[in-house]
Amino acid sequence: MANKFNKSFFRVKKHKKAKSYYKKKRKKRKKKKPMQDDKVIDLKAELCRMNFYYFVKTFWTVIIQEKPVWNWHIKYICDELQGMAKLVADRKPRLYDLIINVPPGSSKSTIVTIMYPAWCWLIDPSMRIMAASYSGGLSMDHSTKNRDVIRSELYKELFPEVVMRKDMDGKGRFKNTKGGERLATSVRGTVTGFHAHILLVDDPLNPKEASSEKERSNANRFMNETLSTRKVDKELTPTVLVMQRLHKEDCTGNWLRKKNKEIKHICLPAEISERVSPPELKERYIDGLLDPIRISRKALAILKSDLGSYGYAGQMGQSPAPDEGGIWEKWMVPISRYELSKLKLTSVGSDFDLAYTKNNRNSASAFITAGKHDNKMYITDLGFKWLEFPELIKWMKTLQSPHYIENLASGKSAKQTLTKNGIVAIEVSVTGGDKIARTSLSTPFAEAGMIYIAEDLIEILYHDSKQGILIFPNGEGDDLNDALTQSINRLLAKPKARVKQTGLL
Repeated sequence: MANKFNKSFFRVKKHKKAKSYYKKKRKKRKKKKPMQDDKVIDLKAELCRMNFYYFVKTFWTVIIQEKPVWNWHIKYICDELQGMAKLVADRKPRLYDLIINVPPGSSKSTIVTIMYPAWCWLIDPSMRIMAASYSGGLSMDHSTKNRDVIRSELYKELFPEVVMRKDMDGKGRFKNTKGGERLATSVRGTVTGFHAHILLVDDPLNPKEASSEKERSNANRFMNETLSTRKVDKELTPTVLVMQRLHKEDCTGNWLRKKNKEIKHICLPAEISERVSPPELKERYIDGLLDPIRISRKALAILKSDLGSYGYAGQMGQSPAPDEGGIWEKWMVPISRYELSKLKLTSVGSDFDLAYTKNNRNSASAFITAGKHDNKMYITDLGFKWLEFPELIKWMKTLQSPHYIENLASGKSAKQTLTKNGIVAIEVSVTGGDKIARTSLSTPFAEAGMIYIAEDLIEILYHDSKQGILIFPNGEGDDLNDALTQSINRLLAKPKARVKQTGLL
């Protein structure tokens, strides 16, 4: 029995020795990698450092499991960002700030907010980057994925020189041992004590809140005021704004209005249009589509149905409103001045939406002059100006009376002053809900072909950059729209739905 036990014991011992021997041998083999593998790793690392697009392709699967579609726009955006970062790394003044308007699902966040900061540390590990979105949760999600790239085994293998600091390795803010840092924040957040070499803003405005003037103002204030104080050097630090168009006064519109601001605008709607920027990129569209694999015509048809006309225009068309119009369409019937002069119009008057200001960034005073013939409405004049009260009254005196003025505080003053000067002015009380609701009640008359307009006025009414009605309610101003709805209500609405007019009803 003892002999049997001893034999078993020695077999186990021999087995353990053999196991230990082969384990050591395997470790030795792992440590001693073939020279070709080291060369491949070095070459791959160098290609990543030299080319941001190559880096994106190399690290794609680290955070995204779906098979990538390498459409031309990805390389174009990567090359643009690479040139921008190279200037920062060399501490040379920026050439411009960058706007990127592309449809959702075009990998904009993956490229700009997740991959880009990780690549920037390869050409300058001391670079500090701040990234912001409309919410802290979205910013944190981008930051976490950015950190996942840097902490991946592939990144560590290719770039062992980039080492994260253990005492500064949070999801929203992390640093490396060379002074590089990345901070996540939001439009509503506060940022103190941090100055960046590059500022990234990815979706500063929530699409669901784009119609809110307050939310747009908050986002624009963040872009104009907060970011300007967060730069390492005002001449050096570039800002990259990535978003879809949501409103005429969204952050893209806010920037494009700045005449002295140096900006490059990359605008890539899903379907080819005059908004493609730079214009030469139209040549890269395939059968009129930006990306026929990701966003095919069939997919666009489904999106148009799901998003509605305004949602589709903003997200796919990169336009604040549909080209054919949204609430309003091109329903007005044009008529020549000669034909108009032959009509005997009744109830002719000018409907006003008033504001007392010289600042053309605020509301304007707008009017529509129209009359009625054969149960149809004819617009003979329209206009808008930004005037203080005395100049406004002088201007109103030159226009067709009677004047129909909403009975707000400003309207009451104007009515009293005009009456004292012998001008017929009538107060009206507008009902029917908010601006959009009142407009929606007016559009059926236009759609039915009941509204005619002097043909020389059509371009202003439809397409004026500040007051054109086709872009309502996503335009800069809605004063001309308000005057129009009041005029339609006065002339065409049934008595029960008509505004109450002091002295007339």
